[in-house]
Amino acid sequence: MRADASQILELVSPYAAQGLMLPRTLEQIASRIDNYVVATDAAGRVLACAALEEYSPSLAEVSSVAVAPAQHGKGLGTQVVLGVERLARARDIEEVFALSLTDNFFLSLGYKATTISRYPEKLARYDTLSKAGVEIVPKRCFQKVLDKTWSAPRLVEIAQTSSRRRRIAG
Repeated sequence: MRADASQILELVSPYAAQGLMLPRTLEQIASRIDNYVVATDAAGRVLACAALEEYSPSLAEVSSVAVAPAQHGKGLGTQVVLGVERLARARDIEEVFALSLTDNFFLSLGYKATTISRYPEKLARYDTLSKAGVEIVPKRCFQKVLDKTWSAPRLVEIAQTSSRRRRIAG
């Protein structure tokens, strides 16, 4: 939804400005909205997000992980990353990787430290962005092979105070 795209942009922009993640435009987010998993409050405000960036039929990146500062420490980052992993398995993706300055977060979710050189697709994207003037902050790389016994997420309907309803993976 366009409203979610705007809220995602508001959430990720401060992190991008600090070099903690790559910058995104509203159009980029809106065109890939089906790749985002969000956590919202009862009023439908986006409190956390993460995205699945597919590189091949079997490989994707967990990207754009952001949590509103007032919501840190409440498990929302974990929820959206696990939601992205479920989305990856639904698309038959076997391996995901993430780049982060926060080691313990991804390690606590079963990711293993690795080197970005395993992912030439990501290095090529960084090269393109660098040539376009985007500053790339070096981050550590983590990867996870997704469990083959994955099953579809259960969708839960949550009534909002407005007339719209959201499906949240749970």
